[in-house]
Amino acid sequence: MSLLPLFLDLRGKQVLVVGGGSVAQAKLRALRPTGCRIRAVSPAFNPAFLAELAAFDTERHDRAFVPEDLDGVHLVITATNDPAANAVVAAHARSQSLWVNAVDDAASCDALFPSILRRGPFVAALSTEGAFAGLSRVVREALEGLVPDAAIPEFEALVQLRRQLRQSLPDPAERAERLRSLLRQVQQEALPAEAHR
Repeated sequence: MSLLPLFLDLRGKQVLVVGGGSVAQAKLRALRPTGCRIRAVSPAFNPAFLAELAAFDTERHDRAFVPEDLDGVHLVITATNDPAANAVVAAHARSQSLWVNAVDDAASCDALFPSILRRGPFVAALSTEGAFAGLSRVVREALEGLVPDAAIPEFEALVQLRRQLRQSLPDPAERAERLRSLLRQVQQEALPAEAHR
C-alpha cells in the first residue's frame, strides 16, 4: 500500500470522489494542498461538502456512479455509506489500473491518506495503514500541541542555519555534530521533559 497524497503528484490531475457526505468532505480537505481537479459524483451532496468542493477546479454530477466517471482519472476515492457501492466503484477502477482509496475498507485500498501535520518546512505523516484512522488523527492532534504554529519561524530559521553551516563547515562530520548538538538543544527547550526520556 502507498501513502497518498504525499507521493503521488496530483497537480492538475483529475481525482474522482464518489460520495458527498462528511467522509468525502474530509478527503477533499486532505487533497486541497495537492492542486488536483475533482470530479464529484453522488446522488446528494451535503452543504459542508459543497463548501469544501468550492476550493477546487470541479466537475460535479448529481447522480450515482457510472463507469465512464473513471475516464481521465488518476485516483479514485470511494466515500459513500454503502459498502456494496464502494466495492463496485473500486472494482471498475482496478480494472483500469487506477489507484483506489476505499474509505473504511483498508483491505480494498491501494492507497491510504495519512493524517498530516504541517508546520512551515516540517511535515509529518501518520498512518495506521487503514486499521484505525481516528488514532492517526488523535496522535496528529497531540503533536499539534507540541509543535504550535508559532514554531514555524523557528523551523525556518533552523533550515536557514543548516544552509549556512553547509557553506561555512565543509567537513560533513563536524557539520553533522554541530547540527545534532543544536537539535538536542531545541528538543530540550521545546518539548516537555517527559518527551525526551
